[in-house]
Amino acid sequence: MGTLWTPSGEHPVDPERSDEPTSSPAGGSPGAPGSPTSDVALAQAAQALGLDLEAMTAEEREQLAAELTEMARVRAEVASTPVAEVLTSYLTRFFDLALIYLDTTPPKFNDAAVVIESFRAVIDTVGNELGENEAVLRQALAQAQMVFVKVRESIEQSDDVGGDAETEGSFSAP
Repeated sequence: MGTLWTPSGEHPVDPERSDEPTSSPAGGSPGAPGSPTSDVALAQAAQALGLDLEAMTAEEREQLAAELTEMARVRAEVASTPVAEVLTSYLTRFFDLALIYLDTTPPKFNDAAVVIESFRAVIDTVGNELGENEAVLRQALAQAQMVFVKVRESIEQSDDVGGDAETEGSFSAP
């Protein structure tokens, strides 16, 4: 059994589950033209993955069909999620990524600055579309900027650095 990553987390993909939908998320029947498990879709997916559909066993074909059906279901779920929630999820990952770069030895200031600037640019550009999440994300951005400055000051004052840390990298102050 494999998993499929989505913004809401990992989803198990079990080709042998008994709760298969009776129709595809697009509204057709499984196996119908245009459904994720049609012969055409199965052949296209196998080709895209570099698989020889003709060489696959019936069980392998069923597994691929189940995975395609699950992917279609997850895509429909993501498409029905408000964009503010999806962007908030991604921007939270920007915050985490900036902190990861700052927590390395030596800190990766250039990479952290790029992530922080990207975070700022998105909030400045579409922040008003994020609804109630905008204020929280702006606070997170300010915290990331503050951590950047504190880590940089700490490194500059340290005698143990020996020039290992990236000293380049900066971001626009709020």
